[in-house]
Amino acid sequence: MRRRELILSGAAAAAAGLGRAGALPVPARRTVRGLGDEERRFLGDFDAWLSAALRRFASVPALSVAVARRRGAIFAAGYGLADRARGVRADAHTGFYIASSTKSFVGLAFARLAEAGRIDLGWTLARLAPEVAFAPEVRAGEVTLEHLLSHSHGLVSAGIEFRLAYTGEHDPATLWRLLGRLRPNPKAPLGTFDYSNLGYNVAALLIERRLGRSWQALLEAEVLRPLGLAETIARGVAHSPVFLARPYAGERPLYLAKTDAIMQSAGGMYASAADMGHWLGCHLAAEEGGRPPAAAAMRRTHTPVVALDQSFGPFARTGYGLGWYSGGYRGATLYHAFGSYTGARAHTSFLPARDLAVAIFANDQEAGFQLVDIAAAYAYDWFLIGPEAAARAAGALLDRLADAAARQAAARTADRARRAARPWRLGLPRAAYRGRFCSDDYGTLTIGGDGERLEARMGLLRADLEPFVDPETARLELIPGEGEVLRFVVEGGAVAALRTPRGEFRRCG
Repeated sequence: MRRRELILSGAAAAAAGLGRAGALPVPARRTVRGLGDEERRFLGDFDAWLSAALRRFASVPALSVAVARRRGAIFAAGYGLADRARGVRADAHTGFYIASSTKSFVGLAFARLAEAGRIDLGWTLARLAPEVAFAPEVRAGEVTLEHLLSHSHGLVSAGIEFRLAYTGEHDPATLWRLLGRLRPNPKAPLGTFDYSNLGYNVAALLIERRLGRSWQALLEAEVLRPLGLAETIARGVAHSPVFLARPYAGERPLYLAKTDAIMQSAGGMYASAADMGHWLGCHLAAEEGGRPPAAAAMRRTHTPVVALDQSFGPFARTGYGLGWYSGGYRGATLYHAFGSYTGARAHTSFLPARDLAVAIFANDQEAGFQLVDIAAAYAYDWFLIGPEAAARAAGALLDRLADAAARQAAARTADRARRAARPWRLGLPRAAYRGRFCSDDYGTLTIGGDGERLEARMGLLRADLEPFVDPETARLELIPGEGEVLRFVVEGGAVAALRTPRGEFRRCG
C-alpha cells in the first residue's frame, strides 16, 4: 500500500472548510487528494469542533489528530502547543507519546516473526528460559507467548514493570533475575484476561534473548521500516527526528518525561499524526482484504485470543487479540488500542464496517485524558448517526467533562490546602531519615535533602516529602499526580527501613 500525502495545505484546507478562527495552522508540506464531498463536510465540522473544544478546555496543551480510510490518511494535524514554555505549536509531524498503544505495534512485530517462522507464539516460559527456576505454581510449561501478549498469562511480578516504565533502574541481568520471582495472579489465573504491562515486558525479554536483538530493533525491522513510519520511534529519544511534545498536567509541566531507559515494550513509542494516519489506513486495508505490508499478520493481531466483558467509556470490550481490543460501537465492531502515562493520553481505533479510523493524542493527564475519547466518538458518530446527533452527543459529554474538571480542580485545591496545614510527625532529626534503602525487587530509594527538607529519589523518579497524618510517615508523589505514603521503621533510635506501597526497603547505606 503506497503511502499517500497527508497534510492539508492552505488551499486544501480552505476547500475542506478548515482554517477558521481558533484553528492553529498546519504546515503546508503536502496535500490531501481525492476528498469526497462528505469527507470535506466532515473535516470542516471536525476541525471546528476540535478548535472549539480546545478553546473551552484551555488547560489542555495540545492534541494530535489523524483520520484515515483504507486508501490512507485523509487528515493529520496538530492543535495547541506541544511545549508551552518554548511556544512550540503542535503539527502533523510532532511526536506524541502513545503509551500502551505501543502494544498494537509490538503485537504486530511478534505476529510477523511468527509468520516468518522465526518464533512460535506457542513457545512457553519453560522453553524460552530453561535456566530460570520458576515456582511450580507459575506453570511455566503452560504459559505461552500468546498468553503473554493477550494478558491471559495469570502472572504478577515484583518490580519488572515499575523498573522498565518508571525508574529506569535495570539491566539485563536484573530483569532476568526478576523473571524467577514471577508469581501466580490470585485474581486472574492462567487463561483469564487481566490487563497489565507485564506480559509484553516478559515476552520482549524472552525474545530478545532468543533472537539476540532488542525489541526496538525487531519492531523497526518488522513494522516501522516496512510500513514507512519514519516519524515513529521506540528509542533515540534524545536525538528524535521529530519534535516531541512535552508532558503536562493541565497548565503545569511535569518533570517525568520519557528517556530511552524507560521506553519499554508495553509502552515505549512516540508517533506523529502523519504516521498514525498511515498506520491506521493499513489496518483498515488489511481488514478489507487489501495487501499492505504485513496484512495477514495485522489480521491476526485483530483476532480475539481471549473473551472479556468490559467497557472503556462508550467503547465496549468483548475481546483482546495481540495488542487490540475489539467490541461493538453503535452496531459495528471497533478495534482500539488506548494508552496513558504521566502527561500523556492516546486513543487509536478503527471501524472497518465504515472504513474509518481515528487517532487522537494529548500531552495532558487532566481534561485531555477524556477529551481524546470524546473527540474520537464525535468523529465516528458524525458518520454513524449524523452530524447534528453527533454534535449533541459530544456536547453532552463535554458538559459532563467540564463539570468533572471543575470538581477535580476544586478538590485538588482543597487537598493542597489540607496537606499544607499538616505538621510533621517525625520523631528524629531530619538527618536520621536520610540514606539509601534497598529492595531486591524494586531497586534503591534514596532519601536526601538539606536542612529541614527531605527528598526521595528512585532512579529517574524524584519528589519532595511532605507531612502525613500518622507518626513516622511522609507523603510524596514520585509519579506526578499519584500520592503515596512512606512509613519509616525506627529501630533502636535509627531509621532501619521504609515501608511503601511496593513493599519494604531496608537501609543499605
